[in-house]
Amino acid sequence: MVQHLVATRLLQNPLGQPAAPGARGDIVRVSDGRASVYLLPHEYEAADDRSLRWLLAQKSVRAS
Repeated sequence: MVQHLVATRLLQNPLGQPAAPGARGDIVRVSDGRASVYLLPHEYEAADDRSLRWLLAQKSVRAS
């Protein structure tokens, strides 16, 4: 089963608070329900679904 990816744009100040709707934010948290990775907005915008899933898989492997 393919997990849905959830991207949440966050602020650095106050740390970790969700950015306002439509705002770019300072950090983007991407999660598949098992692992999360944090990217800069330009890194997230340049990534495709496949590369995001690869990053999440790498994070899961390291956590095991």
